[in-house]
Formats: sequence, structure tokens, C-alpha cells
Amino acid sequence: SEKFFQNTCLVLIGDGPLRESAINLLKDNGLSDHAWLPGERNDIAELLRSLDIFVLPSKAEGISNTILEAMASGLPVIATRVGGNAELVIDGDTGFLVEKENAQEMLTNDVGKRKQLSVAAYQRAQNQFSIDGMVARYQQVYDGQ
Repeated sequence: SEKFFQNTCLVLIGDGPLRESAINLLKDNGLSDHAWLPGERNDIAELLRSLDIFVLPSKAEGISNTILEAMASGLPVIATRVGGNAELVIDGDTGFLVEKENAQEMLTNDVGKRKQLSVAAYQRAQNQFSIDGMVARYQQVYDGQ
């Protein structure tokens, strides 16, 4: 809807062979004012904390460190159901998993649901993927629990 796009800004961080194509696609569709493509950055954690949602529309993926960084920043994640994404994102709990190349499924403007997913994503990152969480799980193994 028109209102959704008035309040939405795409942030595409990083560099690569498709960056120029992305810029041209945004220009061709009159969406340049709704996007920021800063290129390669060294302040990813700070940038992530300023976002509302993290989207990873990969066609193929291993275990994504970017998903873990987003979750540790308290961001809900919308990712494609490829590679290791399903091992990181609990669909409907810490984010959403969608089929690859399905951009329409990746849109959400439900603020309440986003906040709920944010809390769950952060807790999962801390409990399952942080050093403290890993040490606690090892301790349970050593204690025979």
C-alpha cells in the first residue's frame, strides 16, 4: 500500500557486483528517496540497532553470521527458507521464513508482531548462540543433565 512505502526505507549495506544494478533499479522505479545504500561499512552493529527489521533474501545460504548479528541486535528476521536459515530463525517466533524469490511475503508493517519477534530473536541469540549460552550447554553436558 502507498502508506506502507511512505514510512519504509530500504537499507542495503555492503558492496558487490550487484550494487550498481540495485541503485539503477531503485532509480528506474522512483524509489531512490526510500533507500540508503552506504556500501561497505565497519559499524554494522550500530547500523543494525537503528533498524526495525532485518531481511535476508538469499537464493542460497550457509549458516548466516548476518542473521546471528541481527538477532543479537534484537531485530526480527525475515529470511528465505534456504541453507541454514531455518536452523537460526524460528518461523513465526523469532522471525519469518519465506520461499526464495517471493518478495511479497517479505513485507510486514505489523509493529506489534515485529516487537514480539524482536524480543524472541534477541533471547534466542543470547541463549543459543552466545558464548555464555554455549558454556551453559557444555556445563549441562558435564553435569550429566
